Amino acid sequence: MGIRLRILSWWTPEWLLKKGLDELASSTIHGLGELLCENSSPENNENYNKQVILNGNLDEKRKLMARAHNKLVESLIENVGKDEAISQGRQVMFQKGLFLGQRFRKILGVGNHLNDLINAARILYSALGIDFQVEENKRGEITMVVNHCSLARDYNPPTCQILSAADEGVVQGLNPNIKMEFTQKITEGCSHCLASIKLMN
Repeated sequence: MGIRLRILSWWTPEWLLKKGLDELASSTIHGLGELLCENSSPENNENYNKQVILNGNLDEKRKLMARAHNKLVESLIENVGKDEAISQGRQVMFQKGLFLGQRFRKILGVGNHLNDLINAARILYSALGIDFQVEENKRGEITMVVNHCSLARDYNPPTCQILSAADEGVVQGLNPNIKMEFTQKITEGCSHCLASIKLMN
């Protein structure tokens, strides 16, 4: 583990968490906004290229981001239908997440070891108010278990389904040899989220 990642995994200043949350919010809101613009009539398009500013503390910023995501996803569903909105939205969000993961990999100094990925994910997820643990069973299967997600209080299920693709993209961006896929979500009525983690080499 690099020295930068080691230090930040011990203690991450709030200003850095806010900066990371703002970057994530800006990227995902713009991505959904651009997708909505592509699938709606010009007179209904809003300008999503303006800077996204989320005021307040971390919890307030999360709520504002979740509301923006919900509004965009609801509008996208109205224009193209639920199934198509989820399909297109997940593709766009995965790519946004992948780019952010690659960027954070450089910023945090993430190496190729699984523990580096886990420590980096803890930093990023702390900005989102998400608490998780990683478990490995006797068969060597690795699972991320999310016990608490502050976004689950505000996300509707389609929004969570779409935005979870950004998480999956971030993980692959942090380590191109690791793939994560959610198999269970709190927003679907489950007590916790589950995501399988697979090493691809």
